[in-house]
Amino acid sequence: MLHEFVVQVGADRVEESIEKLTAFGLYNLYYEPPIEIIQVENGYDYQEMEQEYAEIKVYAEENSVPGLPEEYFTLIEQALEVPKEKIAYRKVDKQEWDTSFTDIDLGNGWVLCYSGDETKYTDQHVLKFEPQAAFGTGLHETTQDCLRILLSMELSGKTVLDLGTGSGVLSVAAGLKGANSLTAVDYEPVEREIRLNAELNNLQQPLLVEEADLLDGDYLVSEEYDFIIINIGADETRKIMDRHQLAEKSDLFLISGIVEWNVTSVLTAFRQAGFSVKEKRQTNEWMTILFEKRPG
Repeated sequence: MLHEFVVQVGADRVEESIEKLTAFGLYNLYYEPPIEIIQVENGYDYQEMEQEYAEIKVYAEENSVPGLPEEYFTLIEQALEVPKEKIAYRKVDKQEWDTSFTDIDLGNGWVLCYSGDETKYTDQHVLKFEPQAAFGTGLHETTQDCLRILLSMELSGKTVLDLGTGSGVLSVAAGLKGANSLTAVDYEPVEREIRLNAELNNLQQPLLVEEADLLDGDYLVSEEYDFIIINIGADETRKIMDRHQLAEKSDLFLISGIVEWNVTSVLTAFRQAGFSVKEKRQTNEWMTILFEKRPG
């Protein structure tokens, strides 16, 4: 059984409210932005729908905290300075939650585990994951295909750069495969989420999380890495590769977030830079490609 608390905040105060809630130790949050998905040449885009208010949902498992639900009522009241009567509350059957986030068998000996019950996977490896606010819950085809490739690789001792990291699930996967150090970069403030998921999987290696604009900001990738991951989109990938001169900074790239009607531009760019396709996957219209620099 889950305790669900729903509080309404101004649409312009969502990020601020989430930060305040996490500061009070409330990490299991859910917010669905009001967006409409549209198809474009580069794949898909979205446009925000204007609204005055937004709902933030806070969850707690039964018996996880003494004094539920009153304890969470008090914390939410203090964090957001709202009266108790403004906080909607109900108990949710955990099965109802699990239908939205069911464990995913990746088919390569690994399971992406949302349920927290990893003990039932006695013959498989488990990547534990807590769905939160950032993009990259593992439900999307691109993330799953990246995981299928990534978790089949040997990364012991390698340095890994994850650009557009979102929830950090790919960085965590690289850590589980033995990467020596992890650098995760995203435009959004995702460090709390990534470190929580890294902790769930007992990662011990150095993890650097950078909040930066890869296309227009001052941040530049200056170091070389053994392996670079970009799961964003075809146009963005090409621009990031050019702006940061990434073809000179690694011999191995995992590229995803690409739709089939725009994949040729990425293939051409990497081939011109001296790379060949080591592995390619497609699920529905989404393409995921592992590029390796050709010898010589």
